[in-house]
Amino acid sequence: MGLRAALDLDPRLRVVIDTSSPQVALQLARDQPIDVAIIDLVLPGMTGSELATALRRLQPNVCVLGLSMLDEPMRIAEMLRAGAAGFVHKSQLPEAILEAVHAVLGGIRYLPPNAATDDIDRLLSGTAAWPLERLTSREREVFVLMVGGNTNDDIAARLFIARRTVETHRYHVMHKLEARSIVDLVRIALRHGIDVT
Repeated sequence: MGLRAALDLDPRLRVVIDTSSPQVALQLARDQPIDVAIIDLVLPGMTGSELATALRRLQPNVCVLGLSMLDEPMRIAEMLRAGAAGFVHKSQLPEAILEAVHAVLGGIRYLPPNAATDDIDRLLSGTAAWPLERLTSREREVFVLMVGGNTNDDIAARLFIARRTVETHRYHVMHKLEARSIVDLVRIALRHGIDVT
């Protein structure tokens, strides 16, 4: 609400979509042109980077600005890799967030003053830091359901596939992510901003 109030005070900006649901955001974005999208890294049902990717497919010219209380280089780099033009920290003053909005609209990458830019750039240039990219889209679905506490039977029912197929996907997920337990998978999920509740 505070961010919305700050945006409303800037006469150069007009908020056209305001929602906490990624699905609603994508639905509205099909008909509503957007110049800049401020996206939280942690969302219900998908990550901020997934929403950024989907939104940029719908509107290739949209400028995405990541937003989070977390400032881990891995999360920031993942958002930038998904096409975000910048990242702001929720603790920054509203004036700084507005400055970030106008920076990305002007084609300038924005990172908070205390961001570990060297670490972020190193992560962006390497591939070892992106284990989830090793998964197929179906394996990614299974992974998200696994870290959400679903059993093999639950996953089979949710995805309309056989239990044996779930077991195969589960094996591939564990192998590709070099995980020995569900605890390892949860750590990976949290590092990538995936909701594990």
